[in-house]
Amino acid sequence: MAHAIPLVRAISLLPALRWLERQGLQSKEILGNNGMAGAPYFDPMRPIPLLKAGALLRDISARVGPDAPCRIVSDTGDLELVQVGRVALGTTTPAEALGRISAALPFFCSHELLNIEAGETGCVVRHAYGARFDAETLHLMSQYALAVLDRICAMSGAAAPRITRAALPPHPEFGVSHLEPWFSEGRVAASTSGALMATIPNTVALRHFPKFSRDRSAELARFGLKPLRTGGGFADSVRTLVGAMLDDGDGVPEIGQLADSAGISARTAQRWLKDEGTSFKAILDDARREQATRLVSHGDEPISAVAGRLGYSKQSSLHRSMLRWTGQSPTAYRKSG
Repeated sequence: MAHAIPLVRAISLLPALRWLERQGLQSKEILGNNGMAGAPYFDPMRPIPLLKAGALLRDISARVGPDAPCRIVSDTGDLELVQVGRVALGTTTPAEALGRISAALPFFCSHELLNIEAGETGCVVRHAYGARFDAETLHLMSQYALAVLDRICAMSGAAAPRITRAALPPHPEFGVSHLEPWFSEGRVAASTSGALMATIPNTVALRHFPKFSRDRSAELARFGLKPLRTGGGFADSVRTLVGAMLDDGDGVPEIGQLADSAGISARTAQRWLKDEGTSFKAILDDARREQATRLVSHGDEPISAVAGRLGYSKQSSLHRSMLRWTGQSPTAYRKSG
């Protein structure tokens, strides 16, 4: 998954943000500190940088403790827990639910991997990220995944302990000792692989849920979601993120922002784009053209407002761009549409 910006849909942040609000903490302030403003509220399906989502979880942990992910999961409703929670509806067992979530993950996160292997006595779950996190963030992201995994198993009505053993990347200061109140002592160990490994006995993995709702996995297609894990290269992920950033209307995206989202330097980002036969300027121009023609043709916003949303300091700048793209002024293009 090299040469791509790690992306995740903003809906993945909602459980943590709603938990913060229940604790009386300022979720919007924490979002702003991590450069995400109100994205999860305004457009939950908007792609955001996975590295920034990790930074937000680290910020929360700094305020409430290293077991923050377990706290969030324990105090959140079942369907809120995972961004693909609705996809799991219609399944009959935890193993089936995890299999369906694994299949849907490419639509929701570009660099998150979930593998389930069925055995004679239990299910082995491997969860990993193809993105470079610092040690603390990797621990917190893996802890969150482990807590959600345990919660899915709990939905079957199985009593604890539901996971016979697990290993995850340790916290650089606390190791895994702070997880003992949440999981039986001795069942969680430190991993050196950078991945989460967990074993669920078949008595839990194959236990039927007391009730289940209709299958909603077809909603992915109905919502028009496209996979974030496409293999299309760095330029493809830049196009996705630039389009989402323009949608926010917070000014013109800059190469430095994109590079930061990928965990690289601006110079490296420029080189990768050049290697793929394009440039940041060309991608930004294409994104502005796509959104400008859509907003001018199908919207009722004043042309000046459209120009502002797309980061133009003057309406005349949008006027010149529309002439270059379409051969028409914004006003003429709107009338022709």
